[in-house]
Amino acid sequence: MPTDSRTRPGLTCSVVIATRNRPEPIRDTLLSLNRQTTLPTIGIVVDSSDDNQTEQIVAGLEASLKFPVVYRHTEIKSAARQRNLGADLAASDILLFMDDDLDLEPDCIAELLNVFKNDSLRETGGASATITNQTYSDPKGLNRLLLGFCLGQWHGSYAGKLLGPAVNFLPEDLPDTVQETDWLPSTCTAYRREAFLQHRFSEFEGYSFAEDVDISSRIAKLYKLVNTTRARVFHHDMGKGTHRDWQALGKSMVVNRYGIMTRTMGRTRLLDHLRLFWFEMVYSSLTWLAAGASGQRFLLLSRLLRGKTAGFASVWLPTARE
Repeated sequence: MPTDSRTRPGLTCSVVIATRNRPEPIRDTLLSLNRQTTLPTIGIVVDSSDDNQTEQIVAGLEASLKFPVVYRHTEIKSAARQRNLGADLAASDILLFMDDDLDLEPDCIAELLNVFKNDSLRETGGASATITNQTYSDPKGLNRLLLGFCLGQWHGSYAGKLLGPAVNFLPEDLPDTVQETDWLPSTCTAYRREAFLQHRFSEFEGYSFAEDVDISSRIAKLYKLVNTTRARVFHHDMGKGTHRDWQALGKSMVVNRYGIMTRTMGRTRLLDHLRLFWFEMVYSSLTWLAAGASGQRFLLLSRLLRGKTAGFASVWLPTARE
């Protein structure tokens, strides 16, 4: 049974949600927050939408929500930078960053806060909820063989790990478990305020690919990171259906992962560069086609690969950087 944190001295918790052009999902997410057994101290919505529909949704919900909500519009179209803006408006002990398309189980916030309440030594810097519909699957057979060339290892579980050329794996959904991990997803993750302020999200533009891996792996140098399977969310993951510039996405995949690999993980050998190239250009392409080889997917893959080629040119050839 989950511990009822309503009966214990509480930590203050600000929920920060970055959103863009998704008014209906943000409505459902705020209503899900409203059903929590432990409510956030405040909700902060940072919106970069092209219209005022999201603002109207938030305004229409304010009277019925059991926690205060702050709405801010920004011209900055970057999930990472929007989250930083939201954090600047918060003064709570814990900063909980959430995507805008989640259904939270009722004790989700309570269980995330319990991780920090039970950490008397303040060793834990961040804790993530378990995404019930996106969990670790152990690679098998040929998949594991090809992946091993990127990671430099073919044995053991990869769950919750950050390996090789900054390749990240989700944690396992083990019953009633708080488990240490190498990184945390931004889907529903809480950070101690002091841990976050030491690092913040990098100023990634646009899609902000892997901004969660970037910040959490930096925080992991000073603090423990954990995932708790007692805090649970369902992620609708609507972002996959809203990509428009696949070439720009492909470039960000390479550039951002390269930065994590070299600056945070300290992997700068030629072999590390080759493993990154193999992962992005070969392994990822094969897994993309294994999920479906339609004409449309070939077209999108070609755009991704053009972007990734530009990304490698940008990180390897200084004159190619914009």
